[in-house]
Amino acid sequence: MRIAFITDPHLDAEGENPQGVDVRQNFRKALDFLTDLKPSCLVLGGDLCNKTGDRSIYEWVKKQVDELPIPYYVIAGNHDDSAMIADVFHKAHDLHDNELYYALPLEGRPVLFLDSSKGELSAEQWTWLRDYLTALRDNNVLIMMHHPPLPADVEFMDTKYPFRQSDEFLKLVHELPCHVTVVCGHYHVEKTVQRGNLLVLLSPSTFYQLKQDTPGFAIDNYHIGIREVNLTTHGTTSSVHYI
Repeated sequence: MRIAFITDPHLDAEGENPQGVDVRQNFRKALDFLTDLKPSCLVLGGDLCNKTGDRSIYEWVKKQVDELPIPYYVIAGNHDDSAMIADVFHKAHDLHDNELYYALPLEGRPVLFLDSSKGELSAEQWTWLRDYLTALRDNNVLIMMHHPPLPADVEFMDTKYPFRQSDEFLKLVHELPCHVTVVCGHYHVEKTVQRGNLLVLLSPSTFYQLKQDTPGFAIDNYHIGIREVNLTTHGTTSSVHYI
């Protein structure tokens, strides 16, 4: 199974081009690339909106992805409104106290979709995650979330906008006999981080990519990035495409 992961488009109002970038055109280009990639499904990894949740932006995104010939799934980022996403994308049944999280089997592989939009998980979401991982402990698990669940040596983001429960996440995963792969965005970089039985695939944005070794905010380039994740009988493989 091939999954396309598109994240951090930071879409703004029609005609608004943050930092001079036509982010809507970038997003459409990323979707157009799926014709060549031929994925089985698409995951939108959060920060659909540039600043705060905006219903008109979510409705525009839904209109674009509804035209795809494949199913798609959506998670929230720190610039999103989880309840608004759930309403627009008809996922109210997966909304729990304004957190949008759910589990699905994709071609028999368990996949968990988390809501890290607040930079941390609520006690209720932690309980849900712990229960699922306990039940799935004999399976290799794939997790989709916006934030990397552990520091990734991206100095600016690790310092300013980290996931605030990394220790708890690592402890939970390390208690499992299985492998856990997390596909995420948020940091606007392409990077792979391995910690024990946890593999984290940081995915690039369709807006801009950040420099990784500077204490201040610094853009590296404006390439449009898309992550490809392949679930095979031999395990999980992944690559990144720039367009």
